[in-house]
Amino acid sequence: MPLLSLNTWPAMSRDTKRKLIHQLTNITVETLNMIPDKIQVLIHEQEPENFGKAGAMASAFPKFSSESRITNWQTRASYATDLTPVAGMAILTIDVWDTFNQKTKDTWVNKLTEVLSLFIHAPGDKILILIREMPPGNWAQNGVTGIHEDFLTKSRRVE
Repeated sequence: MPLLSLNTWPAMSRDTKRKLIHQLTNITVETLNMIPDKIQVLIHEQEPENFGKAGAMASAFPKFSSESRITNWQTRASYATDLTPVAGMAILTIDVWDTFNQKTKDTWVNKLTEVLSLFIHAPGDKILILIREMPPGNWAQNGVTGIHEDFLTKSRRVE
């Protein structure tokens, strides 16, 4: 039942989005033992000026690489190196039922981070994944909540 909402830059081609949606769904099916028709993915493409980290705007190339990695505001110390350029960022917000243990969630976010890094060319420190858990009774599709014993059948009605 997860909804994966991705805010990202740079923009992706239609084919890249198709492949990314497939990969995100595949990882979720395999890691959570989830039914594919209950996994939804939304991609929101943003301009770099709509992203910031550590007080730096992502569109401020090439300074963003070092300025977004500042670890001390007063000294401006940064963990950036010339080998850590930034070509993209992602914030993946996941709304999901509160039925998974921490080990499963850790495995899931690790796999999601790897795929996002490949598709949006972002280093791991520029990929943020937020898991927002909810009880099944707070999730509804087709007029029935997830706590209903016939949720899968009733949520698939097409008439």
